[in-house]
Amino acid sequence: MTVHHYIGSPYELPTGSFGTKETLVPLSEVSSFNRNSKKEKIITIYEKEDAYGISINRLTDGYSDIKHVFTLPYIYELSCDTHPKSIRELFTYIEEQLIEGCHMELYSGLDGDEADEKDLSLDMSINLKTLYFGKYYKLDKKKYIYELGEMFKFEDKQFVVVVK
Repeated sequence: MTVHHYIGSPYELPTGSFGTKETLVPLSEVSSFNRNSKKEKIITIYEKEDAYGISINRLTDGYSDIKHVFTLPYIYELSCDTHPKSIRELFTYIEEQLIEGCHMELYSGLDGDEADEKDLSLDMSINLKTLYFGKYYKLDKKKYIYELGEMFKFEDKQFVVVVK
């Protein structure tokens, strides 16, 4: 089944794609398939991890049942791969957008289970000011985004509060 991720905020967030780095090149540079064509085709390529990023989109009507999980007014759909670079991009985005003294909320759930209750045993917090991941793990001040990319994993029906 498809797992959907969501992000809640106390204020509107910028939408779109973040963290990917694409390059447009003529198809003839990467393949001999199109060499004799009069109209050169342009394709998108990515170097190694550059394809991993996140996408923030307004919540579509079909997923509005998810709002009951959040305490914040602005809820967005979050496209985020499980790859560590995608998770790093997510926390970089949150770090850049989150105003000190505020918090954002993350939630993951299976498609079709939007009306279900969250699993309270999976609730966790991440404090970007004190650098605590959960209650007991202290993140390194210089590499906490990298550490979050390696350690954080989305779980079904998990609710995460990120504080700054």
